[in-house]
Amino acid sequence: MRNIFLTLLILLFGISGCSTMTATEKEQKRSELDQMASTAIAALTDKDPEIQVKINNSLAYAVANMKLTKVPIVGVGGGEGVFIDNSTQHRTYFTVSRFDVGGGWGARSFKLLFIVESQEVFDRVIDGTWNFQAGAEASAGTASAEGSSSDLANKGFTTYVLSDGGASATVTVRVIRTSVNRELTEQP
Repeated sequence: MRNIFLTLLILLFGISGCSTMTATEKEQKRSELDQMASTAIAALTDKDPEIQVKINNSLAYAVANMKLTKVPIVGVGGGEGVFIDNSTQHRTYFTVSRFDVGGGWGARSFKLLFIVESQEVFDRVIDGTWNFQAGAEASAGTASAEGSSSDLANKGFTTYVLSDGGASATVTVRVIRTSVNRELTEQP
C-alpha cells in the first residue's frame, strides 16, 4: 500500500511540475504564435491585398496553425493560434481540437485566418463554443479547396486557408472546438 501511495505521489508531483510554463517559456510561445500569425497574414495579403482591408475593418481576427490526419473513417486534428481584438489589441491565445467522421484519407497542415465581423461571432469565439460542420476538403502541397455546410449559414465571419503542405481528400462531418489557453493569455 505504501508503494502505491509513493508512486501516486511521485506521479502527482511529476504531472504538476510539467503542467506550468516559466515566464520565459510563455513569452517565447506567445512570440512564436504572433510570428506565425504575421507570416500567414503576409502570405495571404500578398495573394489578395483586400484581405488586409477586411482585417483592419473587422471586430477581431484569429490565425491558427492547424494539422489534420485522416484515415478512412476517422480524422483528428488540432492546432493553436492567437485571437486579436482590433479595438483593444488584446491577444487571446487558444487551442483548437477537431474530430472528423466520414470518408477520406491524408494528412496536411495549414494556417487558418478567421476574420470576425459580428459581435455574436466574437462572443462565441471568446467563449470557446463547439462548431459542428459537414464539409469537403481537398489539398495537395500548398494548394487547397474547402467547403462546408456552415459557410452560408454562419454570417458574421470570413475564413481564408493557407496550405502549408501534405495531401488529403475528405468528405466528413466535423466537430471543432476552440478553448482559451489561459496559461498564455494575459488578463487585460
